[in-house]
Amino acid sequence: MQIMRCLVALIWVAHGQPWEDWLKNFGHDSFRYPDWIRKQMQACSCELEGLEVVCRQGAFEVDWAEASELTWCTARHFLLSHMPSFDLQFLPGAVSVEGSSMLDDNIAFALMAWNASKLTPRPPLPVVFPYLLPYASYHEAQPCRHIHVPFLLRTNWRPPFFAKYFALAASQTSSRGVVDALISDGVRLMNWTSFRWPGYSGKSANVYELGPFASGSTPPVVAPADFLLYGYGSCTAWAKFLASALRAVGVPAREVGSPCWNTGIFAGLATSNPNVSQCWQGGTSTQVGGQYLNNHNWVEYWDNELQSWHFLDVATSSSAEKTWFCGSYQQGCSCSSNAGKAMQDHEILAPTWGAAGSDPRVHGGTVLDVATSLRLSNGEAVSPLVWSPQLKSPLGLPLKNVGLRVVNRTDFYRCRQAQKILV
Repeated sequence: MQIMRCLVALIWVAHGQPWEDWLKNFGHDSFRYPDWIRKQMQACSCELEGLEVVCRQGAFEVDWAEASELTWCTARHFLLSHMPSFDLQFLPGAVSVEGSSMLDDNIAFALMAWNASKLTPRPPLPVVFPYLLPYASYHEAQPCRHIHVPFLLRTNWRPPFFAKYFALAASQTSSRGVVDALISDGVRLMNWTSFRWPGYSGKSANVYELGPFASGSTPPVVAPADFLLYGYGSCTAWAKFLASALRAVGVPAREVGSPCWNTGIFAGLATSNPNVSQCWQGGTSTQVGGQYLNNHNWVEYWDNELQSWHFLDVATSSSAEKTWFCGSYQQGCSCSSNAGKAMQDHEILAPTWGAAGSDPRVHGGTVLDVATSLRLSNGEAVSPLVWSPQLKSPLGLPLKNVGLRVVNRTDFYRCRQAQKILV
């Protein structure tokens, strides 16, 4: 009971302080986490006991699955219990004086967004843990191992994304309001150079722009900030960037897509059409991408008012869930567009940090482990990462299936039934 009173007090302090104050000295070597985060951080300890991660808040053991509030310790327990094994060996450094790695920054700035957000009602914690906290969707970027030294190309995107974008979302009470604030016409998310951190001379108008969508234009493996660096991106880069930006401002979000549309020369089952297998493999060994790449990716976000998952493709409004691939929402199972034709060998999948076999009501579908559960009708094991099928570490280790789990969203897009969560 005593520890719960302490946690409640810390959370109250967080809400009683303007979020802008938490960014004092951000971008400089003197930046520190706000006091309420430091207190939670110092009270939490985590260690590996056997094969299990055990976290304690003072003398009390913490279990994220039984949490009633998002705190430093519940967040750390979830991430350490679910993060890819190669990330446990190395992550880039932190932007703060106190942080030991990017993981600390990820937790701190996720807590800032969670505590400053005005979303009402709040997204449920079973959705928040796997779709707000994670610092990656799947393999952006991927580890490279030297014989003696592990290298990891993860990017610490959450601190600058929160610092830059939260002002756009700060007054919104709905997820859709946040989405519209980020992507509507006239909002320029990508004009990075015009931005100056608050409180410093030379501050210019905060102008942003969402760069152009250009199909097939992005390198196969991209990180959230790469969209900003290139100034444009394919559907994959756009989805990765926007899903990350939404997470950074407090909205649970994820990428979703079809590795192989059920159309044209790719239609039907792999048992009778060899093009389906080549579609999932990204082409031949000498042709990665090219004519056998028939995938598409977009964004799903948690609608806090409707308490269910909703989606948008490259768009400037969240007001209508219809795109070139889905037709209108009311068409239901009669929808005959690409998503409506989704079926075995042409599934629609969303990467997740949730555990295989976990409650499908939370995720909007069944959670599958790619390494063991994702196979074509001909028995071939496949990965949804069709744009980088040859991806290996410098030592030859295949990386596309490592620790990857996906939610099967095929039924949602076929029958268009938004399923409300039960928590």
